[in-house]
Amino acid sequence: MINATAALMARRKRNVLKFFRTAVTLNLVLLMFVVSPALAADWYIRASAGVDWLKDANFSDDGSPALFGPVNGSDGRPVGAYGDFDTYVFVEGAAGMRLMPWLRTELALAYRPSMHYAGQANFIGVTGPQPVSGNADSLSGLANLYLDINGLPNISLGRFQPYVGGGIGFATNWIDAMTYRFPTLTRHTYSIIPSGNRTDLAFMFTAGTGFELTKHLILDISYRYSDLGRVQTSAGTMQRDGSVSTEEIGGTSAPLRAHGILMGLRYHF
Repeated sequence: MINATAALMARRKRNVLKFFRTAVTLNLVLLMFVVSPALAADWYIRASAGVDWLKDANFSDDGSPALFGPVNGSDGRPVGAYGDFDTYVFVEGAAGMRLMPWLRTELALAYRPSMHYAGQANFIGVTGPQPVSGNADSLSGLANLYLDINGLPNISLGRFQPYVGGGIGFATNWIDAMTYRFPTLTRHTYSIIPSGNRTDLAFMFTAGTGFELTKHLILDISYRYSDLGRVQTSAGTMQRDGSVSTEEIGGTSAPLRAHGILMGLRYHF
């Protein structure tokens, strides 16, 4: 168990380093705009915190040999784990610049820790509840583009600065070992499947508004829809009732798609 935990932490460190390399590359792309003095006139940084609600994160087979199999379960749906990561807090930092009065771009890094999964499996031949649980983290890096409505010609909204925007980048998602419990059984009361991680394309859409507090400081509130790719368990050996079985299983995965509210401060230099 200690070796497995150490291996998981090592994989997480490697993926974090990959993300920072990606962030540096995207930042260099942004810095290319500095060749025009006019573009370099309005840089800003942003620090934000938000709440996501992530629904319908249903796990299905993502490899062979299958954990679930191509059959319908006890409730008539394909065998799998049906649940979600509920509601959780995340943080985000960004650095950006205004390209035009109505257009700005930024590079953003977001971290979503301790996302708790709760669901139910539907294996055949098991009566009663089949609770499933696990914990996941996500680190994403996006290049975002915003249309600032207050900057459009002939539009003046005072201190309010509404905007719409979107972004694209990458997300690495980690999940700890997942536990499947069978309270009504006597010989096989729980199974544990391996932890895993996966990096996917990620994107987001947003709408919000800034409110000018001072000449340089803006309160930023927005709604956001985020698609962070998928979270994936690894192929490996299943544990049953605390003992390592000889049964090899493939990986499983579920989509990470969240709605969220984000609030923070933007400081324009």
